[in-house]
Amino acid sequence: MSLSLHKNNKKSILVEDFAKEVKDGLGRKKKKLNPKFFYDKRGSELFEQICVQPEYYPTITEYKIIIENINSLLKYYDNKDVSIIELGSGSSKKTKILLNYFLKKQEGNLHYFPIDISQEMLYTSSLKLQNDLPKIINHPIASDYFEGIATVTKFISSQNNIPNNKLILFLGSSLGNFEPKDATTFLSNLRKNIKIEDSLLIGFDLQKKKNILEAAYNDGEGITAKFNLNILDRINKELDGEFDLENFEHLAYYNQVKNRIEMHLISKVKQKVKVNKLNQVFEFEKGETILTENSYKYSLKSIEQLAKKSNLRVERNFVDKNEWFNLALLRPF
Repeated sequence: MSLSLHKNNKKSILVEDFAKEVKDGLGRKKKKLNPKFFYDKRGSELFEQICVQPEYYPTITEYKIIIENINSLLKYYDNKDVSIIELGSGSSKKTKILLNYFLKKQEGNLHYFPIDISQEMLYTSSLKLQNDLPKIINHPIASDYFEGIATVTKFISSQNNIPNNKLILFLGSSLGNFEPKDATTFLSNLRKNIKIEDSLLIGFDLQKKKNILEAAYNDGEGITAKFNLNILDRINKELDGEFDLENFEHLAYYNQVKNRIEMHLISKVKQKVKVNKLNQVFEFEKGETILTENSYKYSLKSIEQLAKKSNLRVERNFVDKNEWFNLALLRPF
């Protein structure tokens, strides 16, 4: 058991990064905010609530894919032990299934390295995981992805008793939040940070009917709307902003031309909003929007093309019976 939380000790830098991106994003003609800033403590809690809403199919579908295909997945690791790294681990609920099966399969200890930018969520979920699976050797790392992977790689190389072969998990459909070029860049950089023996298991939300997609981002309980608006509340708390959340509303719709869900915040009135720590006032017209997230939906062909551009190959696609979601096992060339 290991629960020493590896912190990046860069809280002030993260706040500066947030401030810079808010200033740049709201200063644009077409305003936008980076979706990575959804996930403060409150945002992470709201996202966990979204995942159990009946309209939000990705979580339960991915869960079923793991359950139904776990034995097929394990066969790819019959002759070797692995260390498991997870990017954006969140609550690690789905990961627990994988860890439990790998724990039973491996001859040696199973080392798990969850990487998440939210220290509070990371530590809370790590404690729960440790209680549920006490034989796991857990190394939580509060960091961004690439710094976290670098930390893991350096740590593993300094130890004699930790498997060098790595399985990197990027579950959910987080890669869909990247613009297509950025997704290629991200996977290409990830490829540069791993060895030929390593592998990736990545979740992709697949293209499907518009009504199913739009319902998932407009749940009946309004949790996604709260999640979206929370990013303005975070600006208020961390940057001394003066956003009145009552003056904005949630909008999410499917852009069929670009195969993506777009999530926006709409200004309900003409208004000016001061963000004191930026010493800046931002003006909004009535009906003007802030783009907060694009969530791209993939086909199996586009996943294969993305992998190839990133110097990776698709070893296998694990797809549900409705063909709504895919867990792609990728390997380096």
